[in-house]
Amino acid sequence: MRTRVLAIALAGGTAIGMMAGCDEPRKEKPFERITRLRLHYKVSPNFFEMQKDKDGKPVLAMDLGVTNTGKESLDRVTMVLHIIEPDGKDRVRVPLTLDTSHLVPGVPGKILVTVAGVEVRDGEEVTLQMEGQPSKRDMTTYPEYGAGIS
Repeated sequence: MRTRVLAIALAGGTAIGMMAGCDEPRKEKPFERITRLRLHYKVSPNFFEMQKDKDGKPVLAMDLGVTNTGKESLDRVTMVLHIIEPDGKDRVRVPLTLDTSHLVPGVPGKILVTVAGVEVRDGEEVTLQMEGQPSKRDMTTYPEYGAGIS
């Protein structure tokens, strides 16, 4: 009888001990933190224009409105630049890293960016996309992740 009571008491104590740890949040991994912080950046293109460099090659110049809606900042944020043809197909898809080091959280800011070698033709659309969860391969090329991926 005593053995049965002791076994029940030990089993109950173990169950309570396991339940106590259930309320603690899982520790955020470094790459998860960076991904979460990236999603706080809201970018809206104000305008773009085509320019030429000194060799006559095309340069896409853009004026972007950027707001960090979070409380923490990243010095750089990488988005994907798309040039979409009139039929809806991507003609250009390239990562574009923005310098966000001067932005204050919660305050709208402005970023001027140029992309050498990218040309926008008549009828095409320029869009910027923030990837919700970049692939691990892409993370290795995005400066904001640095050594924080595993």
